[in-house]
Formats: sequence, C-alpha cells, structure tokens
Amino acid sequence: MRREVLLTLVLAWCGLGLAPGGLMAQGRDSLSVHFEPVGGFYEHPVEVSLFAPGASAIYYTLDGSMPTTRAKRYQGPFLVGSSTVVRAVGYFGGKRGWLSGQTYLLNEPDTQFPVVSIGISSGLLFDPYQGIFVAGPQASDTIWQKPGANFWTRRELQAHVELFESDGSLVFSSLAGLRLFGGMSRLFPQKSLSIVARKQYGDSRIKHPIFGEDEPDEFKFLVLRNSGSDFGKTHFRDGLMTGLVADWDMETQAFRPAHVYINGRYWGIYNLREKINRYFIAAHHKGVDKDSIDLLEHHQDRRQGSRAHYRRMMAFLTRYDLNDPQHYGQLFQWMDVDNFMQYQIAQIYFDNQDAGGNIKYWRPQTPDGRWRWILYDTDWGFGLHDPKAYRNNSLAFHTAADGPYWPNPPWSTFMLRKLLQNEGFRYRFVNRFCDHLNTSFSGDRVAAHIDSLFAMYEPEMPRHLKRWRLTRQEWLAEVAVLYDFARQRPDYMRRHLQQYFRAGELREVAIGSTAGGQVLVNEYLRVGREGMAGYYFSRMPISVRAIPAYGYRFVRWEGTRAKAEQRDLLLDLAEDRSYRLKAVFEAFRDPNQDQVVINEICPRNRQTGDWIEIHNRSEETVDLRAWVLTDFTHEFVFPEVSLGPNDYLVVCRDAARFRQAFPDAYLVVGGLNFGLHKREEKLGLYSRMGAAVDSLSYQLPPSDSAFTLSLLLPELDNADRENWEIRMGSGTPNAPNPYFLESRVRLAQARWLRLGLLAGVLLLAFLAWRRGGLKASNEG
Repeated sequence: MRREVLLTLVLAWCGLGLAPGGLMAQGRDSLSVHFEPVGGFYEHPVEVSLFAPGASAIYYTLDGSMPTTRAKRYQGPFLVGSSTVVRAVGYFGGKRGWLSGQTYLLNEPDTQFPVVSIGISSGLLFDPYQGIFVAGPQASDTIWQKPGANFWTRRELQAHVELFESDGSLVFSSLAGLRLFGGMSRLFPQKSLSIVARKQYGDSRIKHPIFGEDEPDEFKFLVLRNSGSDFGKTHFRDGLMTGLVADWDMETQAFRPAHVYINGRYWGIYNLREKINRYFIAAHHKGVDKDSIDLLEHHQDRRQGSRAHYRRMMAFLTRYDLNDPQHYGQLFQWMDVDNFMQYQIAQIYFDNQDAGGNIKYWRPQTPDGRWRWILYDTDWGFGLHDPKAYRNNSLAFHTAADGPYWPNPPWSTFMLRKLLQNEGFRYRFVNRFCDHLNTSFSGDRVAAHIDSLFAMYEPEMPRHLKRWRLTRQEWLAEVAVLYDFARQRPDYMRRHLQQYFRAGELREVAIGSTAGGQVLVNEYLRVGREGMAGYYFSRMPISVRAIPAYGYRFVRWEGTRAKAEQRDLLLDLAEDRSYRLKAVFEAFRDPNQDQVVINEICPRNRQTGDWIEIHNRSEETVDLRAWVLTDFTHEFVFPEVSLGPNDYLVVCRDAARFRQAFPDAYLVVGGLNFGLHKREEKLGLYSRMGAAVDSLSYQLPPSDSAFTLSLLLPELDNADRENWEIRMGSGTPNAPNPYFLESRVRLAQARWLRLGLLAGVLLLAFLAWRRGGLKASNEG
C-alpha cells in the first residue's frame, strides 16, 4: 500500500518544508504560506488549506507557475484531485512574502526510488518560441545537431524543487536554479537537468546524504541525467561502469536512480549524479580548498585556477625521455601516475569511444599538489552502438599517435604513449590490468553488478518506457548487450595486451593464504583466505608479499621453493604450467609486541616532510635492523639501527631536511619511501622474524594546518583511537609526547600540593597543640 504523509496543523504552522530557506527556515516563517496537509504521497484527493499569519491576501497556482497577484486568490480550502505542484505567496501590508510550494502526488505507483518534483512556469520549458525544452524558430533542421535550437541555451531558470526519499519523507524543499545539462543528449526528448542551490533563491545547499552515509552529505549542485547517450537503451550504462571502479583510487560520481515529476506530470527515470566542479572536488577531498585548485578539461580548457603547472608538465614530457629514471621519477612529483594508470585501464576496458572528448583533471594549488583524473560520462562504452564492441582493440585506440580530431586526437593519447615508453610503467600497467581482469572486471563480478542494477530498475521501468514510447523488448535487448560484453571482454582484452606488449603466453595463477594474514599482489591487490584465481603473462613476472596480521607471523610459501623467511617474491611465470601459491601464517607473539610501538605520526608536513616516531617501552635495547614499516602497500626496511630502552626513533622522508627543522633531533633515519595521508592511513611494524609488532589505523577530520597524531601516554594501547590526540604544530620528535609531559607536571603539582597540605595540617596541629599546652599551663 502506498505510504501516506500526514502532519498535524501544529507542525504545518512551524513551516515544515515550505519556506525557500529550508525545511525549518528561521526568520521566514512569518512571511511564508503554510499548507495543511503538507505535500507528499496520497491515495485519494486532498483538500488543501493555506495559512499565512498576518497576510492580507494569499495567491496560489496549481500548474507549477510562479504565483503573483494575477493568480488565484485564496478564498478557502480547495481540492487537489491529481498529482499537482501547489505554489503560493502571501502579501503582508503590500509586501510580498516568501514563495512557498508543496507537491501532492496522488495515487502514484509504489516505488523504491527517491522522487524529485520540479515546479516551474511551463512556458519557460515548452513555449514554442522561447521554451528551453523545444527547438524553437532559430534551429537549423538540416543539420542533426540542430544548431541554434533553444535547448543549447545556458540560461538558468528559477524553479521550486523538492526531493522525497524512497520512504516518502521530504528531505529538501526550496527554490533553486535549473539549467539544461549535457552535450548531444540534449537532442533527446527527455532532457538532462542541473539543479543548483543558491542563497539568492533559498537554501544554499541540499543537506541530505542522497547517495548514502559514505558519500558527501550536502550538495551545491545535483544533476538529473537522462543517461546521456544511453537514453532509450539500458538507462544505467554509465552508472554500471562507474560502479565497477567505485573502490579504485579515482574520483567518480555517485549514482542513484530517481523518478522525476515536472509540474505534477511524470517525466521518467533520471539518474541522480553529482556535478563535477570545484564543489565536487572539495566534497571528496577533505582539506582541499575549492577556490585553490586547478581544474581543466578536454585539451587544457580551464574551468578553475590556472593551466601553467599542467603546461610545464606537458613541456617536460615532450622534451625528455622517460626511460631515464630521473625523468620518470620527476613526473611522480607533478602527477599521480597510479591514478592516471587506473583511469586509462578503466577507459580501455570499457571501450569508451568518447574518452578523448570527456577528460577532466585537477590538482590542489599547493607545492606538492599533483594532477589527478576524474572518470565520468562513459556512456559510449560497453557496446553502446555495437553489440560486438567487446572485440574492439581499445588499447590500440587509446595509444594511437595519429587519431582524428574526434574521438581520439593525438593530444588525448600523448600522455599514455609517453609513459608506456618507460619499462617499469609498462610492466606495472600490464600486471595491473591483469589484476583487474581477474577481479574488478571478471565476467562473474561484472555480470553480478548488472544483475543488481537490473533488479533495481526492472520493477520501475514500465512507467518510464511508456512515458517515452519505448518497449520492454528493446530495453531487454540493450541489457543483454551488457551481459555479452561482461562475459566476452576479458578474453579479448587479454589478447590485445598480449599482442601490444608481446607479453608472452597466458599462465593460470591461483593465490591465497591461511588465516592470519594476506598476500599483496603486484603492490596493489590484497588476497586473503578467499583466494584469487586468474591469468597473467609468461614474460611479466608478478610480485607477491606475505603480510601477517597482528598476533601472527609468516611461516612459508606453499607452491614454490622460496626460502621460508622470504616474504617478498617475484614469481617468474616462464614455465608452461599452472601456478598455485599460498602464504602460510601461524599465531605468534613477538617478544617486542606491545613494547616497540608507533608513538607519533606527522602526515604531509611541508616543513619537515612526513615522519613517524617509534618508541621502545621496554628496558632492553632493540636491534631494528631489517624490521619493516609499512602502509600495507609500500615497505620501508630499517637499516642497521638500534633503539635504546625508553627511547625514541624518527623515520622520515629526508633526514637532512628533518634536522633543519629539528636541530636537536638525535636518532633519525631517512629514506621513508611512502607518504602519510592526512585523512586516513593504516600502518604496521614488523620484526625481521616476519611477525607483526605493532599495527594501527586512523581516520581524521579535514585539516589544512600542520599537525601530529600523538599517543597520550606511552603505556596505552595505540590501536585504540581514543588514546590518541591531534596536536597542532610540528610535533615533539625524539621526546615524550606533550600529554605525557603535562601529565607528569600535573602529577608533580598534585604531589607537591598533597605534601603542602600535609605540612599545613601538621603545622596547624602543632600550633593547636601549642595553644592547648599553653592554655593548660595558664589554667594550672
């Protein structure tokens, strides 16, 4: 039974969801019109009453248009018999109040999707001369793009926008800006729309976790996307692809389908998406200032900030040979090479034929800010226009040096071609691609992802198909193209990699572990007891590393003749056979467990560089030679160094730079080969016996300032986040943490206070005794 939203008159008078400034707009209620009952989902016609305390008159509309004194004047309750947007305004002594609106959705089908309602003057959309949804008199019908059409406008219109959650609750109601969105998809009858929350209209943000608790909880912009080039086909193609890589280190737009109504009329299923701009970047990278970034698109088209840094990097790429390790290493300072690799792998697997035209990349405007790439608008992938597209050699397409102006001009393939000149990058690229074909892009996993989207859409599609005169048979045929692509693409992709890189024959590889640890494959893929089976190439050895869990140690490898203590292997696949490899762990308590601990962490400090302080709680000197400090992707191996009892050792990126900042630091080891993230990190410390001595992780609120994480007291459990504090500044390396010192001072003060009180009591007792003795003597 369709849920019903009812609210009492008392709550209605509180202005719930009425004022443009929000669901409970402070200071505006006296100028707003209130509705009884409030809008929502109803099964029967609704009698609506309007209230505006102190108003001399109320005017309202039932067609979504803006109410003025020319609209209907409210005389008493009126009946709403079908889905309608009611908009109203009160006049208070000749002054117009705040525009208010409510959507009444009557006898609409049950849905698990959220619902977006838009109220707007219909002429702004459909007027044959000026409406932005129509071609208009200036459109050129002789060219398929219809240049001059009204729908190519960039105009922003004012509209009343409401968002209902899937349970029927109203989570946003305000005036907002409304624009058309997209490129060639504007030619479709269902137009994509962009919603922008502006203070000049009402709310300045849409404050609701629309895409779930792990995603941003407020938005300046939202996109109602008609599925782009996928309109009339699967209607979730782009959402499928970005969902497949959602856990990669790459920015992607969140995705959620919604039903949309315009002036009470059903307008089909749209895909709710984030809009990619400076607000999007700031929302996904806490601590990044939206006004201090460089954001470019296409061929260095500037959207925010400057092109200067990117142009310098491109000039460097043009001039220098990346086979030179120094030149290749320099590039890592300017761009996130791993992020770019992931981005290219995704586009190539998807066979996105429009990737050359849809490129966005950004960097924070900081000395160490690096370029990153954003994956979006992948509609032309996964067989959009060709059911046999799984056969396409997209690797050759994305590395073509002489592609046409569209879709793959030489500038769009230059960076990947240049990086592939470096042997190390080629090696990592091929193995990373294989990692993903074995996991993220395995036929079974992709098919399961399609299954979940199909199950989500299937009960909701009949209305959408009817609205746009599409058929279920056509929709099912398009979904079948996705399934074919999922099953066939990995085999073809392996052939293309094999041919392009002369990678050798395919080898079947299975990797797993016992309880008590994981295996890190190719410094990227984590494999536990569930195991992983797939294919790699005979000329591309794969790296594996055994990572014990806390309280365990690595014992041996099964399936290879490697030495028992050898946690890191480079697995040569030259022999023509299948490979089965398992890491064996056993429960083990290292003698130094809970004695040698991570005590202080300083992430991304521009003055000192990243550093970690190790503390020896014990009364014995500990030899740290060949110990390992890791972020569980990279490993730092300690040189010959010992840590005395109750002493502190600093591990940092650059020892000379560190000592400039801390001249009194006395036990410092440089060469830390990985950075520390300000927001979240996981760290482990392993003895040379392969046992975990210490392990911890943190998740922090955003901060632009320099800070350290410091353990409150040396004896506390550093795996408990409650035992850490954030301290602004550069920290206290090679010394006790501030809280410990403060505690010692407070303890000493308390001790002296107690001693002082005791002395005072004794003195008073003595004086009392004296007075008593004197008194007795006098009386005698």
